[in-house]
Amino acid sequence: MARRRKRREDEEPTYWLSYSDMMAGLLLMFVIIISFTMMQSKMQFEQDERELQAQRAQLEAQQTTMSEQNTTLTEQEERLAAQQATLDEQKKLLADAESALEEKESTVTNQQTQLEEAQTTLAEQQSALSEAQAALTEQQTLLETAQSTLAEQQTALSEAQAALTTQEETVAAQQAQLESQTALLETAQSQIETQQKQMAELVGVRKDLIEALREAFSGTATVSVDSKTGSIMFESSVLFPFNGEELSEDGGTFLKEFLPQYFNILLSEQFRDYVSEIIIEGHTDDTGGYLYNLELSQKRALAVAAFCLDEESGVLSSDAVSVLRNIVTANGRSYSDLIRKADGTVDQEASRRVVFKFRLKDEEMVDQMIELLNGVSTSMEQTDSTASKAS
Repeated sequence: MARRRKRREDEEPTYWLSYSDMMAGLLLMFVIIISFTMMQSKMQFEQDERELQAQRAQLEAQQTTMSEQNTTLTEQEERLAAQQATLDEQKKLLADAESALEEKESTVTNQQTQLEEAQTTLAEQQSALSEAQAALTEQQTLLETAQSTLAEQQTALSEAQAALTTQEETVAAQQAQLESQTALLETAQSQIETQQKQMAELVGVRKDLIEALREAFSGTATVSVDSKTGSIMFESSVLFPFNGEELSEDGGTFLKEFLPQYFNILLSEQFRDYVSEIIIEGHTDDTGGYLYNLELSQKRALAVAAFCLDEESGVLSSDAVSVLRNIVTANGRSYSDLIRKADGTVDQEASRRVVFKFRLKDEEMVDQMIELLNGVSTSMEQTDSTASKAS
């Protein structure tokens, strides 16, 4: 009996030792499982963070691409379409990322629940497993850190969503600006086509007017008609004495014959609506100073213009004079446009001359077209500048 009792007393410590080892092993396995789960969650969080960084890089690349949209309207339309497709894809990626984050939050919640259950179990065994409790407390700290990281990632995702919304608004604004530019170009194109038709008509008018002048003065030896511009030139000796500024008697006689023929053509029903200006120019040779010759040439041009616009002379009708007063100008050119001989020397006699020029409204129309094109270009540049600042 004594031996049996002693044997039983020896077996009881061995039993408790085995039980303690088994519990310690179970706890170690539980700790290993929790650690593995936390490491896997951390790796998944890091992968998500890299994906978010890649998405930010894509957004920055898109902004850079959008700033280059001011090259041409066609390229802007193509790039906007491409950006819209990219935005749709990013929306889908963000939606997938949000879904993945929600799943991770659910997983963390489940892990939190499991951890609380494990804490309850460990609390019951705290007297025997104090070291395991310390390890579990450390895991709780790691879990809180993971939750903080998850919260930061959620904030970053919200910021990315806000940036995406801003970018969508910018794209919509640029689309509206593009439509405005397209409408402006269509309007300008219509105006240009209309003015091109008018210019084509005026080119025909210029040709007919020059031909009419050539036919009218082809037999006059003292009158020369420029076949390209229609300018009429005659030597100043026909009108003025050498170095003189007052019309000679022969000059007055000549103008009385010349002016009615000339102005009857320019002020005829066929051409009068197209003539915007008639210019009388005085030219001298290079004898003497420039300013002296400038004053002389100006006085000669004014003398001819005064003769044209003098109603009392009876050379032109009152109606013709009334029209001419609005379109006739007189300019002195001094010797700024000398005529030279074949050997390059100045032809003094030919340089002393009076020239009648006319200006049609086609030149004014060209100026209007240039202003129109400059206005369209300025508007497009301002729109592109606004779009660049917005992007």
